[in-house]
Amino acid sequence: RSSVSRANETLKEAFSAWRKRDLSKEEVVYLFLDGVYLKMHVGNSPAEAVLVAHGITAEGKRILLGTMLGGRESEDSWKALLLDLEGRGLKAPSLAIHDGNQGLIKALRSVWKQVPRQRCIAHKIRNVLDRVPKKHQARVKRELVKVFYSASLEEALAQVKVFADKFGKEFPAACGTLGKDLADCLTFYRFPQQHWKRLRTSNVIERAFREVRRRTDVVGRFPGEMAALTLIWATLEQDRMKWRGVQMDEDLRSRIVQAAKEAVSEKTDVPPQS
Repeated sequence: RSSVSRANETLKEAFSAWRKRDLSKEEVVYLFLDGVYLKMHVGNSPAEAVLVAHGITAEGKRILLGTMLGGRESEDSWKALLLDLEGRGLKAPSLAIHDGNQGLIKALRSVWKQVPRQRCIAHKIRNVLDRVPKKHQARVKRELVKVFYSASLEEALAQVKVFADKFGKEFPAACGTLGKDLADCLTFYRFPQQHWKRLRTSNVIERAFREVRRRTDVVGRFPGEMAALTLIWATLEQDRMKWRGVQMDEDLRSRIVQAAKEAVSEKTDVPPQS
């Protein structure tokens, strides 16, 4: 029992040091932001959001940057996380990848207004299909996937029109959902094609969240915020060791910088309407 207690204290000390560490030397080009809802207490208490930030650096490696409790993922909660990262020296990334949470979007606009955003296409596809009767979802999804897996931005926009022509009258709500914030779903096309697979979704952290839930479900009830965050951090750090980096060289870094400038100045949103 005493050995376990000492191990827990060592882990808490490591987490405390990690959450305060200097980030000024970390050149993060892609910043991924997501939240996971966990039951922190036994009984009928509502699940609480744990906000997580991780990124890909200019060297192509993955790095876990920050985590904190965030209530219901409000603008203030996300803003607190972003300001914490900025306060520890993290410079604005070239692209922020997120799931479409409105509080997060407002926080990004407040803290890093000029950073282009990429909305996770997996979340967008689910949102569109939610507006389609189940028996028609397979054929709608086939056309929807063509938008996000085209060879270029121009081809993707052409596929949006095809989708609108095909389903505008039959499923107008689905077409309207696709059109909402469409530009944020297509930003990745401006960045190097070698990175598209990583930028389309937040799947890497979503997979890690499944392991977090498995670990926290065993605990059932945490004695406090520090205990919960320490376990979550340790689980994410362990999972991070499995994360694969991305190809990166001087040419790709230059293209990322240029893409970020173009994404800010040339946002194109084409709502699919027939």
